[in-house]
Amino acid sequence: MKEKIKVKIKDYLIILVFTLIVSIPLINSDFDIYRDDGIQHVARLMGTYQSITEDGQVFPVIMSNFCNGFGYSWNIFYSPFTAYIPMIFKIFTNSYELILKIFIGLISFLSGIAMYEFTTKVTKNRYAGLLASALYIFVPYRLTDMYMRVAIAELASFIFIPITFQGVYNIFNSEEKNIKKSLILTLGAVGLITTHIVIAMYIAIFCLIYLVINIKKLKDKTVLKMLGINILLIILLSSFYILPMLEHRLNTEYEVFKEGRMESTEKLINNKTDLIDLIYTEDGQLIREIGFVTIVGLILTFIAYKKIDKNNKMIYWFSLIMGIICIFVSLRIFPFEKMPSILKMIQFTFRLLEFSSFFLVFIVAVNYSVVIKDFQMKDVIVLSTICILLVIPYVRRIDFKKDWEESDLWPSVAVTDYTGRVHAGCATFEYLPSKAFENLDYIKHRENTIYILNGYANIEYENKSGSEMEFYVSEIKDNTILELPYIYYLGYDVICQNENGEEKIDISESENGFVQINLQEENTGKIIVKYTGTLLMKISYIISFITLIAIIVILIYLKVRDKKIPNESINKD
Repeated sequence: MKEKIKVKIKDYLIILVFTLIVSIPLINSDFDIYRDDGIQHVARLMGTYQSITEDGQVFPVIMSNFCNGFGYSWNIFYSPFTAYIPMIFKIFTNSYELILKIFIGLISFLSGIAMYEFTTKVTKNRYAGLLASALYIFVPYRLTDMYMRVAIAELASFIFIPITFQGVYNIFNSEEKNIKKSLILTLGAVGLITTHIVIAMYIAIFCLIYLVINIKKLKDKTVLKMLGINILLIILLSSFYILPMLEHRLNTEYEVFKEGRMESTEKLINNKTDLIDLIYTEDGQLIREIGFVTIVGLILTFIAYKKIDKNNKMIYWFSLIMGIICIFVSLRIFPFEKMPSILKMIQFTFRLLEFSSFFLVFIVAVNYSVVIKDFQMKDVIVLSTICILLVIPYVRRIDFKKDWEESDLWPSVAVTDYTGRVHAGCATFEYLPSKAFENLDYIKHRENTIYILNGYANIEYENKSGSEMEFYVSEIKDNTILELPYIYYLGYDVICQNENGEEKIDISESENGFVQINLQEENTGKIIVKYTGTLLMKISYIISFITLIAIIVILIYLKVRDKKIPNESINKD
């Protein structure tokens, strides 16, 4: 056991070296972290931190400084993993640029570890695992996400794809079918859901296909038991993200849920991959190349497939076929625009190259390991070095001239007739209520104060600070409607305090997509507004937290039990 630990530490250090090499451009202070999606992620981190420190939100949902101080929510709808985890590094630095760079480096390292663990698990060959790790870290499309698109959520999903498939493999193929090893599936799936929900949806489809081709194994009650437990745990663990999003989906219309909003047929067609791009992509375009080492490794399939362990032939052919299909479907010749709308949520077919990268890197690592006689560390070093040398020319595609500084984005950029959507840190405003999106001019010119939409009331001592506000109201005419200076998201509490005690006032959405309240004469007194989240939100947080604690307790129990019970007894569970 000690020897195995030493070997693994050594391999992890090698993967760390790969990570440091691929991260060299991040060291350059002029690297444009704001390129493409990057500016959104920097702004989002700023808004998340402000929600915690200034607004006191335990789970930072509303970024109250965004959208001219009316509040905007990324974190209800968009992957929380890429907002919450980077905040850990705020302990060490106040630079959001540096936080994001460290996070990108961590993603690279964890992606390499995940690919190493998956490949080593299947092949029982650590050298194949190391080669797969190197190829995965330096795969051209991952470099596109890392340096050209700065697509942090999609980049982070590279971590969880191998973890998910290792969990699936453990359930269907492991000689030691036990719950503990199968829980890797829960880790991977929840990671994908909370990182990039569209990527998670596609991986779920691939997993379903793998399940279908292994349908006979469902006769094994242990397999069914492990699948059932994992599916339940995935639902419970991810409920803190899924349930609030569904609650908003069912309550009102938000842009992100409108059909055709997140997918554009025109953009989908224009961004398809040409066949030549897989060999060589012109400068100024996203890197879509397969890579020389990978191409040669794929050619070796004609020799390697005969040498594959019979126990691994199923996942080998599955990975090869899925990888080729993903590449083919991404090409211009395939009519992807005719696919169902839910599949077109991927927005750009070049995103399918993430899946092909995973599947084909695995195939290539296996091929090299079985074709090269006595495959050892020297072979890993040679192939990895070739791979690294071949990606060096991509450096010229990286932008080392920044047009922005993080001080330009803090505390937030105003939405006006002269600022673009990107500069406001709100992406395409897809997380606005549709009524607010259709009234963007209203947001641009509205004052940050209470509006009386109907009736009459005397409003005094109005004081607003972030997502909290208080004011005094008197001389109310019944059925007076006030529009508060907050864009409509569920979770705002409005309390009236007077000599009769406290009374909660229901909120609704105004025609402008803002929070509105209906006042009666008895509501005279002090009105307090605060964002606290909905009851369902709080319940979902509790569910996820209890589930997490339960999993930890179960794992500790199983580990203690494993030391006491002979392996042959454990394997029956």
